[in-house]
Amino acid sequence: MQLLANTTSPFVRIARVAMIEKGLDIEPTIVDPWADEARLRSANSAARVPTLVLDDGTPLSECLLIVQWLEATRPAPAWPSVLGAEPARVAGVLSRTGVAIGAIEASTITIITRKVTAPVLFDETPVGLRRRRSMIEGMQRLEAMAGDLAMPAGGQPPTLDVIAAVTLFDYQQLRYGDQPWLPATPGLQALAEAWRARPSFAKSMPRIA
Repeated sequence: MQLLANTTSPFVRIARVAMIEKGLDIEPTIVDPWADEARLRSANSAARVPTLVLDDGTPLSECLLIVQWLEATRPAPAWPSVLGAEPARVAGVLSRTGVAIGAIEASTITIITRKVTAPVLFDETPVGLRRRRSMIEGMQRLEAMAGDLAMPAGGQPPTLDVIAAVTLFDYQQLRYGDQPWLPATPGLQALAEAWRARPSFAKSMPRIA
């Protein structure tokens, strides 16, 4: 298998944490989506990361689709489920994941738009301010749900909502940590700091290459 990735994408991190937890600790193949690399385009016409190329050459794109494939091919109880062991709680896991994904998308769209225009020309526009509001409200809602995201006792693996929430917090710190509008989220910070001790999170920390 080959995981086409870059070093900053929060979507790459979601997929990679889930993969490691499922026993697929594949060293990422670093590509530059902005360089229009042929090997990425051949696997994914949208030239997006992450893209997971399976042993038989089948390409899988989009982090949540990769997670879905992992759940189907490495199901519980042989492998931990990122949706959780209790069916009654799956809706809550997915609901919290959706909040985190929405804020992550707003964050990445803002960064991508800044690549083609100066921040001052986008961040204060109506669209830019809506993206900022999505980031702020997403983090505030997850902060209010920090108790539901608490690290379980006994070294239990993370569920998808935890993976997405920690990914959001760390990405916001990487990209917007110096911004005065970034809300204080001590619950999310404590959650992220606790999970960074786990190999799947430590190996996938975002960094600007």
